Parts: sequence; structure tokens; C-alpha cells
Amino acid sequence: MKRVVLLVVLSTFLFSNSVVELYRKSGIKAVESYIQEKLQDKNYWKEYLKDVDVTFGYYENIKFLLIANKEKKELGIYKAENNLVELITTYKNVIVGANGDKQKEGDLKTPLGVYEITQKFTPPDPFYGPLAFVLSYPNTYDKVQGKNGYGIWIHGSPLDGSPRDPMSKGCIVLDNDTIELLDKTINPKKSIVIVSETKTPEVSKDEISLILSELFKWKSFWKENRLNEYLNFYAPDFKRFDKMGKKQFARMKKMIFSKKQSKSIVFKDINISPYPNEEGKKLFKIAFYEIYKSKTYKFRGNKELFIELKNDTFSILSEK
Repeated sequence: MKRVVLLVVLSTFLFSNSVVELYRKSGIKAVESYIQEKLQDKNYWKEYLKDVDVTFGYYENIKFLLIANKEKKELGIYKAENNLVELITTYKNVIVGANGDKQKEGDLKTPLGVYEITQKFTPPDPFYGPLAFVLSYPNTYDKVQGKNGYGIWIHGSPLDGSPRDPMSKGCIVLDNDTIELLDKTINPKKSIVIVSETKTPEVSKDEISLILSELFKWKSFWKENRLNEYLNFYAPDFKRFDKMGKKQFARMKKMIFSKKQSKSIVFKDINISPYPNEEGKKLFKIAFYEIYKSKTYKFRGNKELFIELKNDTFSILSEK
């Protein structure tokens, strides 16, 4: 499902008479401005997504979704390819931690949220089975909420065949045949894990269209140094990855924007995941690869936004 958004827009519009005439009369900057306006238009994205399965989010470079349901003790394995999300298999009788979202070390709870697989390894203790996948808990949003703990894995069962505990210490535990089959099925670097207490929040095309159009509005305000419009995207209780609050963040951005430097900002490999939570809020994780260039600063790397959908826009809760 990988897409390069600007190329898709160009392929859709470039050879229409109106765009050719726009280029002929006003040049490439006018065409670029037209494309940027389209990217901020929710209706454009609704048309773009008409044949895309967004039930569990929108993914440009993720190939596998591992969706855990703590209540049902199930782990569904999905493949995302050719605009479709296909269920490969569902593992039953999965062992998970205590009910509720993880808050601190030792509470024996499996965290709710969206996580990457950061490592695959052979555990030194045979209690954890033949292999384990390490999840990225605590993620940025967990940390700014003050959650702690570590060592949340998807792992196997005791190699000596001894009975598994009825409840894990926060991990997702599979039998050994299953975890070895999982290892043969997925590419960990192209996978994400979504953990919910009950049903994973399903997503509508209207919601994804809104998020994408608002993402490109936010980017436009950032690029054009439009401070107030840019800051309006941030929640009053926003905390950056380093726990910087909104007031301090706003002062920093005011100083940067006041320089009026021109910027080049490119977003690639956009992934949008519903973010399960105990409050039942419409939360999402947006992850993408960012290429940023100004006179004084350059950046290439992964970017994360944790957002809440509210009042036909999104509100940024945390950022990395």
C-alpha cells in the first residue's frame, strides 16, 4: 500500500486541461500551490481513498498488523497489501496481563496502544520460549503520561513444557508452535502491534480523509511560519516527547518562526493507526518520514504525532 502522495496527485491532475493551462500561464509554482491546496482538501482524500480499506487505519509502508484483543485473548494477524487488509489467521488462547491499561512497572498489565516491533531475539531464559519480539513500550505518548515499565514482549512458552501461567506479567504469550509460525509469517520491520482491551476501534474513510487533510494544513502553516494557525493544532495539555508543555513549546516556535526562514518540508510513508484507550476517545497515532530543510537546520528521520479527533480537526497531544 505504499504511495508517494505528490506523485499520485500529479498523475491525477497534471494532464488535465486546467492544470496544463495553469502551468502555461503561471508557471510551476502555481501548479505546486494548486497541489498543496488539493492535499488540504478533505474531499480530495475521500476520492483518493474510495478503493482503500481503512478499517484498521491507513498504511503506506506497513505490511502486517498484529491486533491483540485482551478480553477475547486473541491475536489477529493481518496483511496490508494492494489497498486491502486481509486477515491471515487468528491465534486463540493467547495469554495476556491483567485488565486495564499499563501504568507502572509491576502492575502486570499489558499496555493498550500502538507499538512497533523493535527487536527479535532468543530469550536467555527458556521460560520465555524459543524466541521473542520486543514491543516499543513505553512509546512517546506513554512516557508523557508518566507511564513506566519495560520488557513488553510477544514471546513463547516454557521450553520444558511446564504449564503456562494463566496470566502474563504484561507480555503477550503464545505457544511455541504459534510463535515460530508467526516468525515465518511477518516481517517485524514492516509490522505494528495494536493492543485493545476489547474491540479494536474501527476507522472510517471520513476520519482518515479528515486526518490527512488536516495533516497537510498543519504542514502548510508550519512551512509558511503562520504561528497562530500552527499552534491551534496543539492541545492545551500538549506535551512533547521531552515533556515540554505547550507554553514553552509556543515560546520556542515563536522565536523560530520570527526568523521568517523559508523551509522545505516533505512527508513520506504516512501511517495512521487507531489508538485504543480506556477513555474511549478518538485517538490516533500518525507516523511518517520527514525531510526538513531550512537555512539553519536540516532533518531526515521518523516523526510521530499522537492526536485526538475533535470538532472536525485534530488536536496534537504529543509529538516526537
